[in-house]
Amino acid sequence: MADLKLTALTDMGSSAARADLLHIIDNPGGTPLNKKETLGDFFNANSSVVVLTNANQNLDEATHAHRVLTFADISSADKTFKLPTPKAGMVFKFQYQHTAADGHDIIISTVATDNSVFFKGSLTHFDSDGNTNAVVFSDNNSNSILGIRLPETFEVTLTGVSTTVYHLSGFVGSATVPDFADQ
Repeated sequence: MADLKLTALTDMGSSAARADLLHIIDNPGGTPLNKKETLGDFFNANSSVVVLTNANQNLDEATHAHRVLTFADISSADKTFKLPTPKAGMVFKFQYQHTAADGHDIIISTVATDNSVFFKGSLTHFDSDGNTNAVVFSDNNSNSILGIRLPETFEVTLTGVSTTVYHLSGFVGSATVPDFADQ
């Protein structure tokens, strides 16, 4: 099997298991080393939770996509988290929960500032002071800012469907309704 090409190997189809091994070439740009890793460990390492910093931040595909994104305590001011240009299938999943409502807003926006990249979809708002529950919609054609006001809990998923659109879904628990806006 020393001279066998990867393309000549038998395809496993859909029968892969978490214990199956992957062939990894570590440091291909430097001193390449052949290593092994189980499929389970590979997926665990690439889907680990990322705790976002208590600062405004530009998110990127390599560090933040396809992982659960959660937050350190948001203190001292509102924080903005900017998404990169979307691509089909790229997913950002934000989760937030604390023991009390935060005194600051979390803003999720696109990196494009001309509304050419925007959100399509809606969020369910669960009103924590008991007044109303409602579904809040983006305008589906230019809203590129999501304001999550004084959050208590939320889960928001943004999925790239093209190079200009993020599909948005999820819920927000807060006394204040989340809002959408243009940049």
